[in-house]
Amino acid sequence: MKAVRTDNPPVIDGRIDDSCWSKANVATDFTDYYMERLAVEQTFVRVLYDDQNIYFAFECLEPDPNSIVGVERKYDQPLHEEDSATVRLDTFHDHRCTYVFGVNTLGTRYDARLGLFDYSDDSTWGCDWTAACKVEKDRWYAEMAIPIANMLFDHKDGVTWGANFYRREKGLLERTYWCYRNSRARYPIEYGHLTNLDLANVKLKRKPSFETYGSATADFEDDSTKLSTGLDISLRLSSELTSAFTINPDFGQVEADPDTIELRDTERFLAERRPFFREGNEIFGTPLKIYYSRRFTDIDAGAKISGQGRNWTLGLLDVQGEIVRDDLPLHGNYHVGRYFRNIGESSHIGGIWANSAREDGTNITGGMDARLFLDSTTSFTAQLLGLRDSEGIETDGIVDHDAYGLSTSFSGGTTPVYWRVGLLDISRGFKPDLGYIPRRNIRGPSSYVRYRQYYDKDPLKSVQALSEIDFYENDNHDTVLRDFMEGAGVGFHNEVELWYIRSDRFHAPYQNYADRIRFEYNEEVDVWDSITASVAKGVYEEEPYHEYSLEKPMKITNLLVTTLEGNYRLKEPETGGQENIWLWRWVTQYNFVWNARIKFTAEQTSEDRHNLTMLFSWPMALNKDFYVLLNDYEVDGEKVRAAFVKMVYRF
Repeated sequence: MKAVRTDNPPVIDGRIDDSCWSKANVATDFTDYYMERLAVEQTFVRVLYDDQNIYFAFECLEPDPNSIVGVERKYDQPLHEEDSATVRLDTFHDHRCTYVFGVNTLGTRYDARLGLFDYSDDSTWGCDWTAACKVEKDRWYAEMAIPIANMLFDHKDGVTWGANFYRREKGLLERTYWCYRNSRARYPIEYGHLTNLDLANVKLKRKPSFETYGSATADFEDDSTKLSTGLDISLRLSSELTSAFTINPDFGQVEADPDTIELRDTERFLAERRPFFREGNEIFGTPLKIYYSRRFTDIDAGAKISGQGRNWTLGLLDVQGEIVRDDLPLHGNYHVGRYFRNIGESSHIGGIWANSAREDGTNITGGMDARLFLDSTTSFTAQLLGLRDSEGIETDGIVDHDAYGLSTSFSGGTTPVYWRVGLLDISRGFKPDLGYIPRRNIRGPSSYVRYRQYYDKDPLKSVQALSEIDFYENDNHDTVLRDFMEGAGVGFHNEVELWYIRSDRFHAPYQNYADRIRFEYNEEVDVWDSITASVAKGVYEEEPYHEYSLEKPMKITNLLVTTLEGNYRLKEPETGGQENIWLWRWVTQYNFVWNARIKFTAEQTSEDRHNLTMLFSWPMALNKDFYVLLNDYEVDGEKVRAAFVKMVYRF
């Protein structure tokens, strides 16, 4: 598709009646991802650009506007449960990384990045851009204006970008792509071409951008008040490089992480929400995670450089702050680096390193990784890392100063079969200070296979099956983990979906198993008119149990939504009798017409953990955000009862 330069940019109002749009080329013939045929309700996309923005206009046919699902009004929330339009851009056309910009019919924006090893979008990335939508009697429109300088790009004329356009339509349950060669259309290796981009005169913002905040916290537990302020600075170095600096950054999570009573014997992975880590976060993702930003519990100051060129990608992060090691807070200097070079059309080879210079010692990790594509859907991935720790890593009374980690895998497939086989070898002392390595002293193979097929005739709508196997030994050749998980699901055109999942998991010294049946109704059509329930029976660490769960979202009005979730587990301990373990969560959100929202969260568990939160958030202007938070929760034995007020100002 050829992009068209315009000297008269469109007004972003959700209407495509500006004269400039009549000069744009039109992309259509969208293909339904599920049925792999041309969409019934087609979409038309137009592209314009100038020296500041690239503009996209979606015209989405919809003969029944009442079937449109549009509820979310908060920026950067997932839109996969709503009617939406999405642009995916590979700005270097190197088939590796992607910018994602999406909007629902209310004009709510979502943006993200997709990195080398990502299977899903990383929504921690974000930038300033505008969008507007308009629903009419037989179609709806979406307009976007995305500043080119907010992305990394090739600063010259005659540039071609990789691009794909995606529409999610809830009425007929169509998931459609403009460029569709196979079911991996969301990945940049399968994108179409957006040509005729003359970008040599795009204006880069050379002046630094500032974001400052002021906050006040009143702690009712110890009757104290804390005032805080900090500054973040971002500076564009070139069209391919950007930098960020921070002093006492805003580390307020604003909302506590949702509680859980899941049965697990490893650390829970938590998503990053803090602003300093957003730009370039996807660069540091590798199969073995030696950089997990949630390890930082406090930062005095930090600096970061990240960028991408046609044949290279770079990320550098340096932080003076605090982490927790063996339950002890430790100050120090922490550095993470990532660099890789492109090989051929889609492959790469690179390295990653992390240095922890704590007040009590050092922990250094580094190594190489590569991903080689055999064809557009089949790839081989490998990563080899070494570690040295000055104080040693203690495991079961044994101290290791040197350790290693190895991960390899083959993966591929398109509809209806996806597969992956791999080999993992992680030594006993492989514990990077800044990493997330849930299991150590394991080596062995793993496999994953999934079958998924959709049908357009009654009664069947879909048939799915999956199998996952992991088999690991330790350095004494003792089996420490042997997992078998199989599942099958069937969906019907009356929007009922049934799943049966069987798991047999040996995690030394325990033999665990579970049988689970899950029922879903109307989840794909309208999540706010759906219900999900499951029943499970099994044994976990020699204790039999029965478990029941329920989730019911509801849309009370177009501005007021609520979700009720509950888990109830009945255990039979070895000591006899029965033990009840439960968790319920109620989340209610009201969106004001003036773009503010108030959200109430209530959680309670049988273990006396609770979370009561009321959050008021208001983007007062493009450069101002205001928050008020009331918290009453307990996490890891720590009780928090506090009020929090924060103002963020960007200039």
